[in-house]
Amino acid sequence: MTTQRPTGVTLLAIAFIILGLLSLLWSLLVFGVGAVTGVTGAIFGAEGMAAVGGNQTINGIVGIIGAVVDFIVAYGLLTLKRWAWLLAMIGVAISVVTGVLGLFSGGLIAVCCGVLGLAVPAAILYYLLRPDVRRAFGR
Repeated sequence: MTTQRPTGVTLLAIAFIILGLLSLLWSLLVFGVGAVTGVTGAIFGAEGMAAVGGNQTINGIVGIIGAVVDFIVAYGLLTLKRWAWLLAMIGVAISVVTGVLGLFSGGLIAVCCGVLGLAVPAAILYYLLRPDVRRAFGR
């Protein structure tokens, strides 16, 4: 007997695919800009520019890794793999922590962005914890 994938899980998987694509594109851009800045700084002896370029390159690599994780989660959600539910929950937890930290970074804009940054992960958390969705993943 096969379990039918809930529509919301399909939508979450699509969201993870879109996020993965955006993260990949942004990271490749940042990686390219960081590499160019690092090389330019190294050539012209601008240590500050070289350091910024190196940091951006690292951020680009981390972003690419994040994109790969997004694609893996999307695959797992689409195929209702048990581990995908857990990995999605971990991703939501990281988003919640980031949102809470955003609340305390200062200023009204930071608070507004922090609240908005918590709304989407909270909705995803609520959805993933619903009994029918947990059941679909064998939990």
